[in-house]
Amino acid sequence: MNIIITKNKLMKALLISASLFTITACDNQIDDILSDIADGEDEVVCSTDTTTVNFKQIAYWGENDEDTLDDIDFTMLTHVIYNKIGVTSSGELVLPDDTDDFEDMVEAAHDAGIYAMASIGNSSDSAFNTIAASNSAMSNFIDNMEDLIDDYDLDGIDINWQFPEGDDEGDLFEDLVKEVSESLEDEDKIFSFVVDTGQDDDDTDDGVQDDVLDYADFMNVMALNTTDDDDLHSSLEDAEDAIEYWTDRCVVKNRLVLAIPVYSKGDGVLDFREIVDDDDDNACVDEASNVEDEDGNKYDDINYNGIPTVNDKTEYAQSYAGGVIITSLEQDYFDSDYFSILAAVDWQVAGSANDICD
Repeated sequence: MNIIITKNKLMKALLISASLFTITACDNQIDDILSDIADGEDEVVCSTDTTTVNFKQIAYWGENDEDTLDDIDFTMLTHVIYNKIGVTSSGELVLPDDTDDFEDMVEAAHDAGIYAMASIGNSSDSAFNTIAASNSAMSNFIDNMEDLIDDYDLDGIDINWQFPEGDDEGDLFEDLVKEVSESLEDEDKIFSFVVDTGQDDDDTDDGVQDDVLDYADFMNVMALNTTDDDDLHSSLEDAEDAIEYWTDRCVVKNRLVLAIPVYSKGDGVLDFREIVDDDDDNACVDEASNVEDEDGNKYDDINYNGIPTVNDKTEYAQSYAGGVIITSLEQDYFDSDYFSILAAVDWQVAGSANDICD
């Protein structure tokens, strides 16, 4: 577990030491420290990260196009996460009417020797709020989660609460995460949850409190849909900012997994597959114009993550995080490995980055 020391705690220690030893410091250093204390700021000082990094190559897969299961080389992954299982405010799980594709994904993952997980969540976080505030709903949710694991031979659970904000939701999120973590630890299963970029520091600080950070085996950092530093959708700089935010909160590298999008923003939300189908030169850039989707609609200005950016993000994650997660594997391009985001990630990790765009 990381040691987290706030500036206030550090100052108490220094004041105690000052009574025993003579401390010499520059006036401006003392003024800076006293100024921070007067402002009520707590600066986090993290212990040195000495944990071993087991680099994770993860992907979410949804059954929008079940045919992609036959195209995916699951040996290029360490984990695949079914996206996703719904949940009601009473703690009931909402599975698809036909679970064949879900079961096929689990079987394909295990045949490849990788972990198969399921993500639980809705487009709204209201159900999780209600569950976490009710002992009976929480108990029902945990029971149903354990049954899901047993019934479908899962290796773990991902909680997709997008995103807890403020003290009240932060307390509820901690209650939920604690219960899920304890249940999965008892069953020797993997636990992950989704977090945002930290761009709105106050909301994220309150919504994901420090006590929560050690519960998960890994956290999927959704550095997506952001244009904070530039005009590009989920740029390398956006990703770096997100990982730096969580690192500054003392989350060890091995727990941080960086999300890579497989879709565009701008004038239209297109699958990466559609973008490359229109013109394979599009795979080598992050912006394209006059792109036609599968329905014949044309878009003048879209932006996304091309293969060079995928390589750069993966390389960055190798140094500063514990893995990457592809947001929607069914949106990838599989007609050629050279234009596949999955393959680009795998080749980069293996030390032979895709050079088709050079």
